[in-house]
Amino acid sequence: MADPAGDTSLRPNELVTLLPIALGLLAGEGNEYSSLKQDLRRWAKDDPIDALVASVLGGGLAFYLAERDGNPNCTTPWDGILYIATCLSVGYDNLFPTTPTGHALASLVQTFGPALSGMAFDPPAAEARAEAEAARAEAAEAAAINRAILARLDDIVKLLSEAKP
Repeated sequence: MADPAGDTSLRPNELVTLLPIALGLLAGEGNEYSSLKQDLRRWAKDDPIDALVASVLGGGLAFYLAERDGNPNCTTPWDGILYIATCLSVGYDNLFPTTPTGHALASLVQTFGPALSGMAFDPPAAEARAEAEAARAEAAEAAAINRAILARLDDIVKLLSEAKP
């Protein structure tokens, strides 16, 4: 929490409380951390706009809940949503985090938000897979046509070589 002087940095005892979380993520049974990363990537690619909206709304509400009691500038859920929305690019608003949880949420969104917002207009994963499959089918059809043309040319060359006196 913020002290009267406004210092919001983590103290050594607060860092110690984060250590089990970090170690648990890295050493989880069944490689849970890797599974979590894969699930997050898949979720973001399945429909980037849905992922972006969920991140802004969910992150904004979480930010509001973390900051509402200790941040005089974060008085409504809309304040949290607007702040998190700005974190997708520059992280600038008329408020800033004052709690460790608020700092963690802002850091998370500022780390991954720009990439997520950059892919917002990418096609959903299912659509991209369908386009790739269509391109593969088109390439296979073109290859089949080229093989047929080559076979016909071979037949023509054969006929021409047989017709020579």
